[in-house]
Amino acid sequence: MFKKILIAEDVDSVNLGVKQLLEEFVTEDRIHHVQYCDDALLKVKRAKIDQEPFDLLISDLSFVENKFRENKLNSGEELIEAVRREQPDIKVIVYSIETKPYVIRTLLEEMDCNAYINKSRESIRELKQAIRTIYASDEKFVSPELRYGKADSELDEIDEQDIQIIRLLSKGFDQGEIADDMHYSRSSIEKRINRLKTSLKAKNNPHLVSISKDLGLI
Repeated sequence: MFKKILIAEDVDSVNLGVKQLLEEFVTEDRIHHVQYCDDALLKVKRAKIDQEPFDLLISDLSFVENKFRENKLNSGEELIEAVRREQPDIKVIVYSIETKPYVIRTLLEEMDCNAYINKSRESIRELKQAIRTIYASDEKFVSPELRYGKADSELDEIDEQDIQIIRLLSKGFDQGEIADDMHYSRSSIEKRINRLKTSLKAKNNPHLVSISKDLGLI
């Protein structure tokens, strides 16, 4: 089983609940928790220097800003990227209230997180399942109630440029303005928008923006 676990979570009650669960797997002194992403990264670096690295990170995605403290890392995504640069082999479980399919897909497929648990009534049981699953295999674990899967065909061919186009549409830019902003021809922007409307089954540009927001694309 995992030997040393780091929890990055800024809500004390959630921290306590996760910590109590983890005590079923490891001793209390092998569980570390922090409320700031910068502190989490420092702990990972320190543990690596001490040759006692963490082998599991459990992280939230959102962290409340502290106006009295300046932080370099302000989200779970930033933390995970920084930790993986420092220690590529660490296993990562995301534990969040976020349910947007695009966000989950990005974390699991592009950032190669090992599990995604939705904070809910069943989350502690699912977290326990996730820990056992990712320890024993390379299989990923996702809360069953989340609408996620590689078969989400409406998302498969959407790239960052498409998302930027949708963001600009949501801000009221017309096709000509988007073409100028992104240094594309107007016809290529028009083709991309039409492809996006077909892929997401949108009737018009406002409908495309609305669907994209529901899917978590913007």
